[in-house]
Amino acid sequence: MKVDVLAFGPHPDDAEMGCAGLLLKLKYLGYKTGIIDLTRGELSSNGNLKIRSQETKVATDILELDIRENLELEDGNINNDISSRNRVIEILRKYQPKMVLIPYHNDRHPDHENAHKLIKDSIFISGLVKYEIALNSYRPDIVLNYMLHFEFKPVFITDITDVFEKKVEVVTAYKSQFFSTIKKDVITHISTKTFNDILHTRSRYFGLKINAGFGEPYFINSRIKINDPLSFFNYVKY
Repeated sequence: MKVDVLAFGPHPDDAEMGCAGLLLKLKYLGYKTGIIDLTRGELSSNGNLKIRSQETKVATDILELDIRENLELEDGNINNDISSRNRVIEILRKYQPKMVLIPYHNDRHPDHENAHKLIKDSIFISGLVKYEIALNSYRPDIVLNYMLHFEFKPVFITDITDVFEKKVEVVTAYKSQFFSTIKKDVITHISTKTFNDILHTRSRYFGLKINAGFGEPYFINSRIKINDPLSFFNYVKY
């Protein structure tokens, strides 16, 4: 089955945190969506693989994803080697997404940064006709970078006001990882109430930038083409 939009997450919960709003909007517009997790998150300080798998299932159902797979790369040791690239390339050629969502290249967790480079390189190599591993060559044209810990200056912001509460449901499905009533073995950066509040405050901040209730920021290397600026910028208020 082909999908229209495929998000890659270094760990289960990363894609939810970074781009769940856009995935929900596109799903409601009729597009087929999916998430590929690179690792199972086995090094997480809280919870275990069984709990994480159950939480991922809940988040997947809320997002109404058409497909979700885990490549089972080593958590804490994502490498841009030929074996890892081939696994990503097989996914790209199998599902042939029109748009791919990946974590931004600069971030707090080394897995997030390494995942960016791995997926970026795999996308290019996947389009090489003479690179013969599985299926026919394929390269998606649209690659968007989503925001995790470190902020960047977005090229555009998506209005997620109508799906924001649903995004909150998706993220908070990972009760073992984020702030919740479940007792944590270790108080980590992401399990604090302060980090939990970022989901709301950051979304409100970027929403304010586009005169919307909540916004989700994205970076893309391509230039944006606008044929009708008068209509395109009708949301701007000075």
